Amino acid sequence: MPSTSLTPLARNDSNKSQYVIGICAMDRKARSKPMRCILDRMLTYGDFEVMIFGDKTILDEDAVGVPTPPRLVISRDGGAKVDPNAARSFHEHSGMDINRILGKYAHNTKDYKIKEDGIEVGNKSSEFDPNLSIPADDGSWIYESMMVTENSEDVKVYTVGSQFVHAETRKSPTVDGLVKRNTEGKEIRYVTELTDEEKAIAAKVSKAFGQMICGLDLLRVKGKSYVIDVNGWSFVKGNDHYYDQCAKLLSETFLRSVQRRPSTTVYDIPREILPENSWRIKGFAAVFRHGDRTPKNKHKISLVSQPFIDLLEGSTQEVVFRQKHQLQLVTNAINQCLEQKLEDENKLLALKEILERKSELPGTKVQVKPIFDKDSNTLRKLQVNVKWGGEFTHAGLHQSRDLGENLRKDMKILNKHITDDIKIWSSSERRVRATADVFTRYFLGRPESIEGVISESKYLLDDSNAAKEQMDAVKKQLKALLRPGYEISSVLLAQCGWPSDMAQPHVILQEVSAIMARLRVVMRLNWATKDVEQLQRRWCCFESPNLFKERWEKMFNNFCITQAVDSDDSDVKKEATCPDPSGIPELYDSLKYDALHNRQFLEAIFSDPEASAASSISETSSNSSDHGNYRTAEFSDTCSADLRKLYAHVRVLFNFVAPQEYGISEKEKKTIGMLIGLPLLKSILQDMEDFKSSEKPKTRLYFTKESHVHALLNLVYLSGLPTKFPRPVLPELDFLTQITFELYERNRHNGSDKEYSLRIAFSPGAHYDCVLDLHMDAEHCLKVAPRKNLIPHLSLDEVLQYYKSAYLRIPELAAIERQIDERKLYYAQEDNQ
Repeated sequence: MPSTSLTPLARNDSNKSQYVIGICAMDRKARSKPMRCILDRMLTYGDFEVMIFGDKTILDEDAVGVPTPPRLVISRDGGAKVDPNAARSFHEHSGMDINRILGKYAHNTKDYKIKEDGIEVGNKSSEFDPNLSIPADDGSWIYESMMVTENSEDVKVYTVGSQFVHAETRKSPTVDGLVKRNTEGKEIRYVTELTDEEKAIAAKVSKAFGQMICGLDLLRVKGKSYVIDVNGWSFVKGNDHYYDQCAKLLSETFLRSVQRRPSTTVYDIPREILPENSWRIKGFAAVFRHGDRTPKNKHKISLVSQPFIDLLEGSTQEVVFRQKHQLQLVTNAINQCLEQKLEDENKLLALKEILERKSELPGTKVQVKPIFDKDSNTLRKLQVNVKWGGEFTHAGLHQSRDLGENLRKDMKILNKHITDDIKIWSSSERRVRATADVFTRYFLGRPESIEGVISESKYLLDDSNAAKEQMDAVKKQLKALLRPGYEISSVLLAQCGWPSDMAQPHVILQEVSAIMARLRVVMRLNWATKDVEQLQRRWCCFESPNLFKERWEKMFNNFCITQAVDSDDSDVKKEATCPDPSGIPELYDSLKYDALHNRQFLEAIFSDPEASAASSISETSSNSSDHGNYRTAEFSDTCSADLRKLYAHVRVLFNFVAPQEYGISEKEKKTIGMLIGLPLLKSILQDMEDFKSSEKPKTRLYFTKESHVHALLNLVYLSGLPTKFPRPVLPELDFLTQITFELYERNRHNGSDKEYSLRIAFSPGAHYDCVLDLHMDAEHCLKVAPRKNLIPHLSLDEVLQYYKSAYLRIPELAAIERQIDERKLYYAQEDNQ
């Protein structure tokens, strides 16, 4: 069972705390957000230090002496079994017989859970099977009587011994099988008061399990309460009052325990797990993608006229216009060209309209780049790019703040001195720098100043064109793979993580095209018949109904391809009937953004008027039924079926396209990964060497954009290290994706020298598979997912050997470093201008 213990220590070091709290629990529990909140408070209540003892098995047990639903138990396998050596070791360390425990409490099965490979299916947790009347003819099962609960609710109860109990209600899954979730992907719950009988039940469960921190599920049926499940070491999520009470009561319990057994000394602890001989984090390095941003947009044209050449002021390099008065210079050049009829009028008017509408938006810029003839070195044309969007949002601010605060608590628990020596690097992009600034303030406990903590490094972290040629070639391959009729091999599809039960990618792309055509009709109809200004009262991030429409019309133009051109060339016909797959990331980006920030407008503008009318009639009918306050599953949300199908299809296509842009074959992934991420990888490897040789713990953090995280992740996987998950099963690299490197140190048991262990972990950041399933709050902010270990604990020397062999001792290294150095020289020249 997960457990805690308190040990007094001799005060040989004035910096050491008087008591060490030992946490024996799986890392995902011991370092979970609720545990961090509780332990962080405990460190302020007493002279405590925390020691976490690795991953241990947590045993779930049935309730003892409390009312439970009627059930039928079928046991055909003799119950759970355990390896004899593991049982012996468990007995030696705990004094308990694990086989006796498992034999008595083997079955803790919820027969209403629907799972695929151990994962709940989307937001669905249960389903009634009216045809099930005969027990399964193999395996061991528990069949519990289905109980009709009051108000269609379950009660979740959390104890802190017998002194404190907290309870929340949730919609019972038996209503429609759907779970309402918040922005953390957790089901939405409401605080409730327990009866005296229910409080007594909670106290009995806590005592029977021998656990102060305990969670149990209750059903209220016809005035009685029944326990249906018990979860040891279970916490309330996101409730500060609970955290305060839990930390206070645990601290008092620990201190009373010390007073009852004052003779306990450090010598009673086995030498192997003495605090000074236990693993302690020595260094922490991490790479972060920036936080939430607005969708990025751009418009490209080519010009040759003199007013635009004059904008260069003689420069042979790209010139960027950002400030309002600078953008006005571009508008003046457009007006001159229009007056003198120097360029295509429609092209100029489109550019002028964009500038007039976007110049007030943060992040709008115009790039004017001269293109020279290679032979004569004369100016051939100017490429003019207008870019806007991609700006840090209020959700990005909340995400960065929460991540910084949570990571500070995590590191403080592992080693309270880990932030004494800290250095942080950021790319030059505003959204990346803003993420680093907000994160750093909360990671360091909101100091008055963070001056000197963050350094800017374009060479390590800014967008690199060193791999542009290779990436352009890969994008051409991807475009070919998605042409109509092209059948991709099952091997390649599996390699790319394509779902085995889905049609070929080109088929899904055509379906996306058809859905987009239908949604365009619906949007234009609603725009003509509804007061669009009233569909959503508040807009954030400088958005408006017209900007929403403009963004979507641009995507409709890309995806709504309905017929082939008249041509004898079959390739031309295929190109004409195939949407450009390069638009998939933009479409997915906009879908997620609007689902977070413009949910009301998104649902209303894409709501089919006829379907909405039918839904309204059916909903009125359903409200008079026996479903209480809950609508039927058929009308459980207002998103149209087409919108949901579009989201699902585009997400699958995005997960196919986005990672492969950094290489389809292993050779391509390795080359592109090194061209983009080798400087960053070498910096991290040097950090590991520094951590090892340093007397004190250190932290090194890097904030960058998506390309560098993709590149580094590929380099981790292609190094040959034994990873716990194959690359295709990882979720997309969302905002605030993290790759972390934790170096642990401990004294060898004989005291001769030290051992070093490295663990690499990954978080997909602020990610949820279907944002449309979530109920958004005012922050419009998805919470950052916890990290999962990519590799088991490995010795540092072993990991370094893998990387040096894979990347630093290959024949291509010299050529790759030469290309990287060319980019470094470019950045140096840019900084000097």
